[in-house]
Amino acid sequence: MKTIVLDTSSVISLVTNNLLEIIKPLKEKFKGTFYIPESVEYELIDKPLETKMFKLEAIMVSKAIEDKDFVVYEESIDVGSLLHKINNLYFVNGKPIRIVSKAEVEALALAIKLESSAYAVDERTMRLVIEDPMRLKKIQENKLHMKVTINYEFMNEIKNLVKNVKVIRSTELVLMAYEFGLLDKYLINVSREQLLDALLWGLKIRGCSISNEEVESLTDFEL
Repeated sequence: MKTIVLDTSSVISLVTNNLLEIIKPLKEKFKGTFYIPESVEYELIDKPLETKMFKLEAIMVSKAIEDKDFVVYEESIDVGSLLHKINNLYFVNGKPIRIVSKAEVEALALAIKLESSAYAVDERTMRLVIEDPMRLKKIQENKLHMKVTINYEFMNEIKNLVKNVKVIRSTELVLMAYEFGLLDKYLINVSREQLLDALLWGLKIRGCSISNEEVESLTDFEL
């Protein structure tokens, strides 16, 4: 069975841009399942329902789960070892830097467990842990203004664990929807270029870690 696992950050980017509507038709074209772990469900629904700011978005995500657009993976997911390795990957003055939460790691662990076609995550730290841990080390040094050391043993073990994980962002999901014409209804007095620009900038402004250069590059590629 084909699967895509979504992290909290990628779903937030979609719901805050009113783009949850693309999930059902994308899932149908994918002919697979879009999973979220229980910890992501908690962060998207249970936690925000206790507040005022994101209550509406929580209700919208809850409806998407009820409609089976997202499926909550209810079996146990072992995250202990991976969580420990990631949170003991970088050190300052001999003390580890805690860079991720259990919920963030649970989605990645699920993608590994299911051998998913893709793992959707908009948050920069987790993406760089997978794709470029040395760049994340430099970012941490710039942020903390201190020398950061790295545990190369854990870095290599993490690389081995995630070697088959294909990382995507909400941008890739939205671009697929754009290419399939799922968003053509918005082409009212605007060009395809304007729609594409609005989609990418909306995602960037509301949560997706994507650079200005990437926005320009993706726009040029799509057009």
